[in-house]
Amino acid sequence: MSAFVNPKPVEPDPWPDLIPLDAPTLPRLDVSLLPGWAGTFARELAADTETPPELAGGMVLATAATAAARTVKLCVRAGYFEPLNLWVAAGLTPGNRKSRVQRCAATPLMAWEAEQARELEPEIKRLSSEVATIQERVKRLRSQAAKGDDAAAKEAAELEADMPTIPRPPQLWTSDATPERLGVLLADNDEAMAWLSSEGGIFDLLAGRYSSGIPNLDLVLKAWSGDAERVDRGGRPPVFLREPLLSIGLSPQPDLLRGLASKPGFRGRGLLGRFLFLLPPSPLGFRTLEARPMGLTTEAAYSAGVGAMLNWPMAADSEGRARRQVIRLSREAREGWLEFARHVEGTMRPGGDFEHATDWAGKAPGQAARLAGVLHCIEHAHGQPWEVELSPGTMTAALDLAAVFARHSLAAMDLMGADPSIAAARKVWAWVEAGRREQFTVRECYKALQGSFPRVAMVREALDALEERAYLTVTVPEPGTQGGRPSPFVTVRPDIAAGWR
Repeated sequence: MSAFVNPKPVEPDPWPDLIPLDAPTLPRLDVSLLPGWAGTFARELAADTETPPELAGGMVLATAATAAARTVKLCVRAGYFEPLNLWVAAGLTPGNRKSRVQRCAATPLMAWEAEQARELEPEIKRLSSEVATIQERVKRLRSQAAKGDDAAAKEAAELEADMPTIPRPPQLWTSDATPERLGVLLADNDEAMAWLSSEGGIFDLLAGRYSSGIPNLDLVLKAWSGDAERVDRGGRPPVFLREPLLSIGLSPQPDLLRGLASKPGFRGRGLLGRFLFLLPPSPLGFRTLEARPMGLTTEAAYSAGVGAMLNWPMAADSEGRARRQVIRLSREAREGWLEFARHVEGTMRPGGDFEHATDWAGKAPGQAARLAGVLHCIEHAHGQPWEVELSPGTMTAALDLAAVFARHSLAAMDLMGADPSIAAARKVWAWVEAGRREQFTVRECYKALQGSFPRVAMVREALDALEERAYLTVTVPEPGTQGGRPSPFVTVRPDIAAGWR
């Protein structure tokens, strides 16, 4: 005899809109929030490549941050400074021309590197010849010193001590380096550079690809906040990094993001909470394949703007040591930022939007300040941004960007398994889909997935999450004639079930 009086509960009519587990409806990134030449370039690059504006906008922000962070930082309030490096990751499936967008956005960085290399080439050749001559002289002197010539030994030591250093052409970015090599690159390039890639290989490297699976996170974590670090260069004296800064611009596949939260240290040590994520919809299947080419003036203005930022001078402290220039907020801009920070604080309470992603939300006010600083630098690229207060309009634009990043990043954190209820819901839904189960009981689900859910309450939490997203309904029937507590009955959304038949 059936345990239910009403084995087929009344279905909701109509069903609410489905909220996908992996592809929630997210706000779009308005690239017009990027000032002047940067916003125009991002908009036209997206149109030219028929790619989401989030991809172009995110990579332009990463490029601008790479340039700005080298010489400028932001004073949010007395004693509180934020560097201007950003970590941006825009998740998109293959075939979306990610490499082209990444390359176009980073072209000014490559052009600046090439220009600096050309300017240094004569000096490098001259000093290389001089060093070779000195080394040959030292070699002969060492030979004499070995025979007891003390004067030769003394001269050799003096020549080695005064040996000129051959300059290296500056390097602004990399796309493949071990954490150890990255430390050397930072040391050799004024402690500031970028990791730019259309893939997400950096996550494999940090997870320990070349260190027997042992995570190697210390340097990159410190290079987000500018904390000091000592780098062992292998066979050479270690280098002390006073304020290393790494910018990151990635466009990995969304599938790569799944499960990142479970990698050792990625979540617990705050690596994932440092990224500004974007999950734009893929336009594949809807492109016209007749894109509008970017204007030459747009490309030139973008290259000139980034180039001007790269050529800003460093300041100097009282002892003559180089230090970063400081941007300060106007009173109104600081008040707007503080209101945003207080709002974010509330979202981390139990039941708040970021209850399960406090690692990201806790850094959100600082991220918003960094975005504001980068926008200010773009706006004053051809001037001296440290001589102009950051305006309330610029702060408003940055907070609007931060709000978009917040929604996308929350979805990304859910995708990575940040919210245990969402992760559990995915597991239960995979079981439902695999069996094309249009109706079942909670008890049946529990018995099938008992290895993953040792308690029925855990299954109920997963089903509640699915019900909130309108995948199914859970109905508690009236007791049957035999008494006892009947198991709640689950009905899958009819339009989904119809697709299985």
